[in-house]
Amino acid sequence: MEQALQKICGSRATTDPFELAPYAHDVAYVPAILVNLLTNPLPKAVVQPISAEEISSLIKWAKQGKIPVTVRGGGSTAYFNCIPMKSGLVIDTNRLQGFSEIELDQGSQKKMVWVKAGMTWKDLDDGLRQQGCAVCSSPSSAPSATIGGWVSMGGLGIGSVPYGPIHDQIMALRGVTATGEIVELSRPDKGPARNNGSEQSGLQFNDLMGTEGTRGIITEIKLLVRDVPEKEEHLLAVFNNETDTGAMMSWLGGEHFTSLYNVHFSSPEFIMSLQKAGYAHEIPPGKYSLEIDLEGKRDEVDQAVAHIRKQVKVLGGTLLPDEVGAEEWADRFKSLRLEQTLPSLLAAEMTLPVSNFAAFYERLSKLGQKTNTLCVTYAHLVSPDMALVMVLYPSDELNLIRYIVDLSFTSNLYKLGHSLGGKPYVIGFWNTPYLGKIYDKGERERRRQRKQAADPHAMLNPGKGYNPPNIILNSHVFGLAMIMIGLFRPMVLKILKGGQGQ
Repeated sequence: MEQALQKICGSRATTDPFELAPYAHDVAYVPAILVNLLTNPLPKAVVQPISAEEISSLIKWAKQGKIPVTVRGGGSTAYFNCIPMKSGLVIDTNRLQGFSEIELDQGSQKKMVWVKAGMTWKDLDDGLRQQGCAVCSSPSSAPSATIGGWVSMGGLGIGSVPYGPIHDQIMALRGVTATGEIVELSRPDKGPARNNGSEQSGLQFNDLMGTEGTRGIITEIKLLVRDVPEKEEHLLAVFNNETDTGAMMSWLGGEHFTSLYNVHFSSPEFIMSLQKAGYAHEIPPGKYSLEIDLEGKRDEVDQAVAHIRKQVKVLGGTLLPDEVGAEEWADRFKSLRLEQTLPSLLAAEMTLPVSNFAAFYERLSKLGQKTNTLCVTYAHLVSPDMALVMVLYPSDELNLIRYIVDLSFTSNLYKLGHSLGGKPYVIGFWNTPYLGKIYDKGERERRRQRKQAADPHAMLNPGKGYNPPNIILNSHVFGLAMIMIGLFRPMVLKILKGGQGQ
């Protein structure tokens, strides 16, 4: 195998077990016994191609041998999106680097660039800023998340309020199909799809976005960019309760400020955890905080700041000194820095109507108190009426029993979010039991049909996104198991003396 792959990628192909080991996990801490029971995560080989042509050759080689292929970018998620379920070949895209000269569309006067899928969002933004431009939006994991990876996921994050999900910012895609064709696909509203291959695959533009590498492999993206803003302001408001904080979030979305770029919520528990790690000491303990970031023309920013100051006061909040807001903005990519104080975490990430955010947090707090679980919560406003919410809580991946009983709490979190109009943000492997909470029956069937059309042999990232890969993760079996485990969780935690949330 290694010799065959090295004919395609040279020394950038390996079957060395030591070099393969990091590709069997992402940022999640999961007991090895549980992983090996449900998956076969150690790849047989890893390759780091530098071109679409190499990826095409790799896919054709894998197809001949019926070898599963998993694509990996930064590996910065916790849901095993980029982890092999059936071993096989991992294509590491991190050597696909660089971006083109900035283009100006004469019709719309919008600026855009072609960018390779393996670049990180921070590297791209740093490079663009040297030319007076910037990315429109980015994930909170921008220093490690790759361009192709975030496009393949949900694409919601910092800057989504004014610019929408990343899918709205993509003008065209280049990639490789499950048959090895190299294709270029334009947005449906920007002209007919262009296919440099044989037209066999029928791959569509939307097949490469939000599908987690299950229908094709992204190699390059034509992305809208923006001019560096004339002025920025970063405010940090603190409130006494979740009701006033939620009201402020809803008001910010409803006002439709043209200069509103980002809103980040931090719970008292999140702030406390950061302070234990040596951050955010300027925020008073027990407060709820909203970082409000504004960008744009000077007069628009100034007007928005004046309105926001008044509304914060109306809701009984307090604006901290300007330098505190600026510091929080500078630390915007460090949401997971609390790993320093809570090294073993489980999480539930979901989209939620912002109008229900306060109710969600109130019920979450009661659930945490009832089960003696520390819930660490932060959120981004990602549209005028939608928030992306992350809830983390401590577990112990070294204790299999503790870890399994804690999974029932994740199930309860998704159930709580679903009752208030929320749904899991990504699927990957670990969220396949919740497919029914993410898509309705008709959409699930449509997605299965598109998978069958684009990847009839289920070679690309199998076991993700369409059907539970085994009986244990069947939604009914898994749901019943989580209910039963949840009943015994308090007793188990008490026995293990691990229910203090520390």
